Amino acid sequence: MRLLTSLALITIAYAALTRVNKVHTARFHAKPAAKPEEVQTWEGEGGGLPTGGPGPGVKVAPAAVNDPDLAHGGV
Repeated sequence: MRLLTSLALITIAYAALTRVNKVHTARFHAKPAAKPEEVQTWEGEGGGLPTGGPGPGVKVAPAAVNDPDLAHGGV
């Protein structure tokens, strides 16, 4: 009976240590290696360029270019 109780206690301790090790490993790998860089924005919020345009490489529909309500002219 004493041997059975000792074996059960050792088994429970081993299971607990294994679980703690898994949680510790998961938390360690989830931590970022370095601080993330701050988000860069231009001209206040939104990240628009100082010229007011959407920036190079952004395709704008022709209707939006010709519509004076949507134009970004020097405001």
